[in-house]
Amino acid sequence: MKKLATFAVVLLCSLVSYSVSAWNDMGHTTIASLAEQHLTPKTKEMCRKYLNHTLPYYAAWMDQWRNCPGYEHTSSWHTYPVDERNKRFKGESRDAAYQAMRISKQMRKYEKLSDSIVRDNLKYLIHLIADIHCPVHIKYANEPNLKQGSLRMKGKKYKFHAFWDSTIDYYHKGMKCDAIAKQYDTFTDKQIAEICKGNIANWAKVNAEQMREIYTLLPMNSEVTAVSEENHQRMKEITIQQMRRGGYRLAKVLNGIFDK
Repeated sequence: MKKLATFAVVLLCSLVSYSVSAWNDMGHTTIASLAEQHLTPKTKEMCRKYLNHTLPYYAAWMDQWRNCPGYEHTSSWHTYPVDERNKRFKGESRDAAYQAMRISKQMRKYEKLSDSIVRDNLKYLIHLIADIHCPVHIKYANEPNLKQGSLRMKGKKYKFHAFWDSTIDYYHKGMKCDAIAKQYDTFTDKQIAEICKGNIANWAKVNAEQMREIYTLLPMNSEVTAVSEENHQRMKEITIQQMRRGGYRLAKVLNGIFDK
């Protein structure tokens, strides 16, 4: 009976949070799949020890549990609000970049933390690093022209946010997450090192600077299927770019924790 009640709570929390998930489950899982291929043997062993599973398995865990008892405080962690100069709002402690930096710092001494804290921290990092790279999770709060509204998809109303959450599967219909990750995991060690320069704060700021472009490629109230082929190609390029960045950088963060 207790197990049934727990399952019911998890199911309810998942249904409530589904509509506000970044990248959607497939996007998060693809990024985690890419990251897992770049973990060092020691890091992979340590992640498996604490998670008792793979990174992709827990990729969307934060979205599924964000409204569940004990995790409600994480519901506001998923976005990165910035001002007109692409700087995070001062004093803001709930955004994805701040929390990812805080957790990665705490994990430098993971040996002194309980297994349950390490386990939850890993789940947070798997998700938050991806969230930082989701184009619509950069919030331009004080700029009305960059406010997220609605689109049309074959005449039906569709949220701008929802479209960009699903671009990984939109541009790779019928493909599985691991296959998508493998298709684009083609960069050399040198290219990956270049992508991974800097830290979480640097990555978030650059994303904020660059993701302004998506609002010009896909204007509000436009019909998605009527957008030019050139714009669709660019939107696909951005999707792949952000997926790669998220995957390679997640691996860097985890390797930096366990394989110093």
